[in-house]
Amino acid sequence: MDLDLDISQIDFSNDPDNISLVEVVSVMKNERSRLREVDGYPKEMFHNVETGYSNKKRILLIASRVVNDKRQILQMKVADEENIDEYYCKG
Repeated sequence: MDLDLDISQIDFSNDPDNISLVEVVSVMKNERSRLREVDGYPKEMFHNVETGYSNKKRILLIASRVVNDKRQILQMKVADEENIDEYYCKG
């Protein structure tokens, strides 16, 4: 999914995992990352979770949705073992 990013919902300065925009983009550009739609949300907004390796060699979990032809990042974190198993390994 190659859309402009909307990071208006994210406060990078208050992130306990110290995730940067560059790191988020590196996951989204990684061809091996997994993108999965979240059931139960409006289809037209394509709520999804993307999981993949970042440029810092850690696996991120990124929740986003599509709003006005932009991909709006809602939440992000370094994936824990359970997240990796559910969202990356099971794909």
